[in-house]
Amino acid sequence: MTNWYKNTTYSSWNLKTPENIYPQIDNIVNNIVDFYRTLKEVPSTPLKIGTVSFLDEYSGNNIFSDIYINNKMVEDDGGTFAKRDRDNGNIYFNIFKEAILNGVNEQYLNTLRNFLRGNLIHELSHSIDPKIVDLDKTYNLYDYLKPTEFDAYSKEITDFIKKAYQDKNNREILKDWIASSDFGIYSEEINNILNMPSPLFQIINIWKNNNLKFYRKLRQRIANEVFYENSF
Repeated sequence: MTNWYKNTTYSSWNLKTPENIYPQIDNIVNNIVDFYRTLKEVPSTPLKIGTVSFLDEYSGNNIFSDIYINNKMVEDDGGTFAKRDRDNGNIYFNIFKEAILNGVNEQYLNTLRNFLRGNLIHELSHSIDPKIVDLDKTYNLYDYLKPTEFDAYSKEITDFIKKAYQDKNNREILKDWIASSDFGIYSEEINNILNMPSPLFQIINIWKNNNLKFYRKLRQRIANEVFYENSF
């Protein structure tokens, strides 16, 4: 296969998140998963799970985001799983009704863990995004074709690919997938490798069909941050 990504102009880097964010994210995710293990009902008030703190390299400010289990269900809040308070940067995770009605097992919790991590990365990306000078200008949820949502979703997508690429057995498959005209199409093989929620595949294809600039920029970011950074 031609190493197409090595010939790319490396100018479309994604939002940069400090490395110390990721151990904090994993700790928060572990705490939420532990909470789900004993979940019987929706809490009466939001339950604080922990705090993520880091230096924002764009603004030079110290950022603090408290993370909460919300006192709402996903299904009762318009299908929203995670939301960020625009005034203070705190992040709230709604609860899946299925977990209360049917209980949880380890397979369910592993899927939840993956979903939680991606959503937390997404919401924290909004916290550092220099385009959001005024928090009130944050775009509405599901506004996939706006620059702030593109940066947050592309950070989430790139992170799933980067994690999968760490396994050398996946590398050629992932390179072929990214280079192909069907990049973004959901397939069992790619899904098993990435363990990426299916809505993210749908978002890639929304960009492909509605905003080729975003679609091409995503591919370039993956080249930069997954293939190029791991080629040395």
